[in-house]
Amino acid sequence: MSDQANFSRMPFRFALLSVLGFWSVWLVLVTARAVAMGWPDQGGMLLRRCGLVALGIVLTLLIHLALHRLRLRSVPIRATTAFLLAAPATIVFATINTFVFYRWFPVPSVAGDLARWDPQAVIVTSIADGLVTWYFFFAAWAAFYLAIGHIAEVRAAEHAAAAAAAESREARLAMLRLQVDPHFLFNALNALSSLVARGETRAAREMIGNLAAFFRAGLGAELTGDIPLADEIELQRLYLAIEQARFGDRLLVEWDMPSELENMPVLPMILQPLVENAVKYGVARTAQPVTITIAARRTGNDTVVLSVDDTGSIDAAMPFPAAGTGIGLANVRARLATRYGAASLLSAAATSGGWRSAITVPARG
Repeated sequence: MSDQANFSRMPFRFALLSVLGFWSVWLVLVTARAVAMGWPDQGGMLLRRCGLVALGIVLTLLIHLALHRLRLRSVPIRATTAFLLAAPATIVFATINTFVFYRWFPVPSVAGDLARWDPQAVIVTSIADGLVTWYFFFAAWAAFYLAIGHIAEVRAAEHAAAAAAAESREARLAMLRLQVDPHFLFNALNALSSLVARGETRAAREMIGNLAAFFRAGLGAELTGDIPLADEIELQRLYLAIEQARFGDRLLVEWDMPSELENMPVLPMILQPLVENAVKYGVARTAQPVTITIAARRTGNDTVVLSVDDTGSIDAAMPFPAAGTGIGLANVRARLATRYGAASLLSAAATSGGWRSAITVPARG
């Protein structure tokens, strides 16, 4: 929505309140001046002023209605229109103001002027003087009205931009998250098929239960929201239980999770590609037992490191794993960048005893 369209949202109530406010201030100030100077017929003058205030309110609201019709035009066009319309409003008000006090209902304070000079010249002079004063009054209201409207436009544009950015981030996170699930499902069903083919029905039933629990927990979470680290660890426990049914004693798991980090919010399934890679490229590529260690530790006061280590080493006798979907670490990097920006880091490198992947994220919660 354009800024001009946002201007159209300004309610009539605001315009009315601004008009009433301006004219009420004028009425109070002029009446206070008359009282301070001790002018006669205070009641009569107040009544005249109230009538003029009513006229001024009508003229000002007419300007508002004209500006409202131009709500889709640019700010310079509306401003130019407002200041141009202030001119005829000024002429009408200055003329009627002069006629009220000098001709139709003259007050005692102007009697001397009317007796001393030509009444027609007095009226013309009063109107001319009033044109300058009242033009700035109407223009001041128009400037105030346009300024407040422009502020509303800027705020609406900022909110719209922020909402669009948030929606874009959430949509990207949802897309990346949905890429993870089919990848894991393919591997899990392949493992289950192997169990069934080998006739390991008990292990297959346990795997089906873990698989159901994994998807119930993983897919039940908000795609773009955070979950406690403890829930993310539970997701990985279920995943590794499924893989242990496939690899048996070749897959060992260790956990190093401080209790004080259990409630720290993290992205759902952010560790799953790392753990999956540890299984696929660590466990599946060797006939020797491999230990996967999932750990979390606070580094200083601002960051937490989540790491996945495996002790796998390449065994030439083992078949090379089938090519994956190309998601893996790229997926994790994209999700981290979308969620945390430059405050996050993903590192992955070989170690003396295998492979280590680590995620650094802001310490929150």
